Amino acid sequence: MATYSKGQIARYLQHIKWDDSSQLVPGTLAHLTELVKRQIATVPFENLTLHYSPTHRLSLKTEDLYDKMVGRNMGGYCMENNTFFGAVLRSLGYSVVNAGARVSDATAGRPGGGFGGWSHMVNLVTIPNEKGEHVKYLVDVGFGYNEPNVPVALFSGQVTPGTGTTEFRLEYKALPKHTDKSQRVWVFSHRDTAIGPDWTEAYAFAELEFFPEDYEVMNLSTMTQRKSFFLQTLMCVKMTLDEQTGKPNGWLLLAGDEIKRKTNDGMEVLDKFKNEEQRVEGLKKWFGIQLTEAEKAGIRGLSTEIRGFS
Repeated sequence: MATYSKGQIARYLQHIKWDDSSQLVPGTLAHLTELVKRQIATVPFENLTLHYSPTHRLSLKTEDLYDKMVGRNMGGYCMENNTFFGAVLRSLGYSVVNAGARVSDATAGRPGGGFGGWSHMVNLVTIPNEKGEHVKYLVDVGFGYNEPNVPVALFSGQVTPGTGTTEFRLEYKALPKHTDKSQRVWVFSHRDTAIGPDWTEAYAFAELEFFPEDYEVMNLSTMTQRKSFFLQTLMCVKMTLDEQTGKPNGWLLLAGDEIKRKTNDGMEVLDKFKNEEQRVEGLKKWFGIQLTEAEKAGIRGLSTEIRGFS
C-alpha cells in the first residue's frame, strides 16, 4: 500500500502544526488520537472540486491527494481524506486496513431506516494497549462534523466520549436487510447529550479489506451520479481548536451560501454570500483555501452556483 517519504511526512507534520517537543510515543493510542485531532482541524471535509474545477473529477492517487491537502491547504470527501490519512499513518508505522461502509438512510436523508450501498470509506488501525494486546480502532477523518474525532475501539456497545457533549458507539450486529441473520457488521452511531439521549446510526462497515480498485468504482459513482448528495450540495467543514488549550471547541461549516460555527452553545451564522465572488473570498478568509481562475469558472451553470449580484 502507498506511503509517503520522510520529507513529505515532515512537511505534513508541519502543516498540521505538530508539536515537535511532544512526548507522545508513536504507535500508541495517545499519539494516534493527537494525529486524528490535528488532521481534522487542518484538512477540511469538503467537495469543492466537484463544483469548482474544469473537470469536476476527483483523484484518489496518493501523490495528487498530498499536493491538494498539504500543498494547497484543501481537503476532500471521505475517500480522499481517508486514503490520504491512511497513507500518512502507514508512513508513520501504523498497521492500517481500509474498509468500505454503507451510509444510513437517516444520515443520507432517505426514507426507509436502513443502509445504502457501499459509498463510504474508513480506516481500521490496530495498535497495542498497555497490556500488549492488539486492539483495532475505527479511524474516520472523512465524515464531517458527525465523524468520530477520536479513534473508536471495536468493542460492541462501548461508548467513547468525543468533543464536548458528543459521544460515539459501535455495535456489532445484523442489518435489517440481511437475509442471513447470522451475518454481523459494525454500526457506528453518534449523539449529542446536550440535545438528547437518542443515538443516530451513521454508517455500517465490515472488517473486510477494500482495495484501491474498489474505491475507484465507489468514487466514480459518488462524483457522477446526479442524485449524489455531493453534486447537489457544496460544502466545507473543519473542526476548530481553542488557541490556548489546543482542545476542540467547535466546527466551521460552509453549506451553500452560508458559513456557520457550531459549538456546544448552538449554531451561529458567521458569513452569508450573495454571489460567487463573495463565497470564493469566504473560502479564503475562513478556510485558507484559494481557488484558481479556472476553478472559479468551473461552477458556472451548475445548480450550486450562486447567481446573485453584488
